[in-house]
Amino acid sequence: MSQILDNPISALSEYVSHPSVSADSKFSEGIRGAREFATKRLEELGFSVETIETPIHPILLGTRGDPSWPRLVIYGHYDVQPPDPLELWTTDPFDVAERGGRLFGRGAADNKGPQIVHMTALHRALQKSPDLPIHITYLIEGEEEIGSPSFRPFLEERKEQLMGDLLLVSDTGSPGPDQLVITTGLRGLTALEVKFTGPSKDLHSGVHGGALLNPLQALVQICSTLHDESGRVAVPGFYDDVLPPQEWEKDELKKLPLKENEYANFLGVPALAPPPGYTALEAIRFCPTLEFNGLGGGYQGEGSKTVIPAEAFAKITCRLVPDQKSADIAEKVREALESACPSSIKVDIEIKGGGNPYVVIPPGKPGSPGTESGLMKRAFPLVEQCVKKQFGSNPIYLREGGSIPIIRDLQEVAGLEALMLGLFTNEDNLHAPDESFNVSIMNKAINSFEEFFLTLGKG
Repeated sequence: MSQILDNPISALSEYVSHPSVSADSKFSEGIRGAREFATKRLEELGFSVETIETPIHPILLGTRGDPSWPRLVIYGHYDVQPPDPLELWTTDPFDVAERGGRLFGRGAADNKGPQIVHMTALHRALQKSPDLPIHITYLIEGEEEIGSPSFRPFLEERKEQLMGDLLLVSDTGSPGPDQLVITTGLRGLTALEVKFTGPSKDLHSGVHGGALLNPLQALVQICSTLHDESGRVAVPGFYDDVLPPQEWEKDELKKLPLKENEYANFLGVPALAPPPGYTALEAIRFCPTLEFNGLGGGYQGEGSKTVIPAEAFAKITCRLVPDQKSADIAEKVREALESACPSSIKVDIEIKGGGNPYVVIPPGKPGSPGTESGLMKRAFPLVEQCVKKQFGSNPIYLREGGSIPIIRDLQEVAGLEALMLGLFTNEDNLHAPDESFNVSIMNKAINSFEEFFLTLGKG
C-alpha cells in the first residue's frame, strides 16, 4: 500500500511539483512527471494501469476488482493551466506553500487536490477492507485544460472497458468550506472564431477613409446585432430548445448561502445584469449565453497610427443548457453573422468545437427516470449522509455554469451518469495566480469519501 498517501498534504505537494501544463510543449517533462506520479499511486492502490497514447498527452486507465462487482468509474485530469502571469504569484506556483489553512500551487484545486482526496480515501478504505467489493475503473487524462481533444476518440475505442454503474467526479465547485454542492448539470459549449476582411492591406485613413467600410466598424456593427437591448441573445432560434428548470431545482438554489449583492461584490462590479426573467444566480445555471471573449484588429501599440485595418476578428463562445445542441447553436450563430455582414466585407467563420450540456436528475427527485442502476440509487443518498456527518450540513443539488464536455461524452458513449461533488470554492482562484486548495475541505472530504467507499462496498 502507498506510504505517501498516509500524508495527503505531502502527496499533493509532490503532485503539484510536476508542472504539467498541457497547453505548452516546454512543460513536457512536467506532464510526464505528473503522469508517472498518478500511475505509481494507482499501482500502489492495487490497480492495473494502462498508459494509452494519444496524439497529444496519454490517458491513464486503471482497473481493480472483480468485473462482476458493482462498477464505479472515477475521473480526473493530471494536466493544469499555465501559471502566467508569474509575477502575480505570492510563491512559486509549482512549490506548494501552506498558509492561512490553504495549499497554494498550480493545480492544487484543479484537479490534483480532489484526486488526492479520492486516492487517500480509497487508500484508507482498502486498509480497512482490502477486498472492497467494488470494481473501480480510474480514468485520468492529460488534455482537459485544452478541451480534451483526444478523449472522445478514446471513449469510442475503449467504451466496453468503461461501461459502469456510476461515474464519480470532483472537478466542480461549492460555495464554501461548510457547504458542499452536488452538481446536477453542466452547461454545454460552442466556440467560433470570426474574421472580417475589407481591403487587401492596411490603408492610410486620410487617403482612403470614407471610400470603404472599415472592418473594425463592421465588426462592432455586426456583433451588436447578436444581442437585443435587454441583453437577450438575438440570434434567431437560439432559445428554441431551452428546457426550463424544474421547481425543485429553483428550491435548491434558494438554499445557496450567497446573496446577489455579495456576488456582485465578489465579482467587483457595480451591479449585476442578468437577462430578463432570471436572477443572476439563476442565469449562470439555467440560462444560455453568447459571450465575446476577444475583439481586435488594427494598430494596438502606443500612440496613434492612422490606418484602416485590413482585418478585424472576434472570438465568441456560447454556454448552453438542456436541450440545446452545440452543433445546432454554432450553425445558428454562423447564419446570424453571415446575414448581418454587408457585401463590402468578407466574413470567415471557423467553428472551434464544443460540447453538449449535461444534466442528471438524482434518484428520488421529481422527474427522475426510475431506471437508475442500483449503485447510483445507493450512492446519492449515501454521499449526502457522509457529507452531512463531516461538514455539518446537507449538500445542495445545483447545476453549475461551467462546462465539462467529457461528462456528456461519458454519458453518451458509456452510459455513465455522474455523481459530481464539488471540492473547490471561488476563493481557490482556479486558472488564476495564487490558486489554492482549502485544507479543511480536503480533510473532511477524505473522511467523507472513506466512509462512502466502505459503505458502498457493503451493498
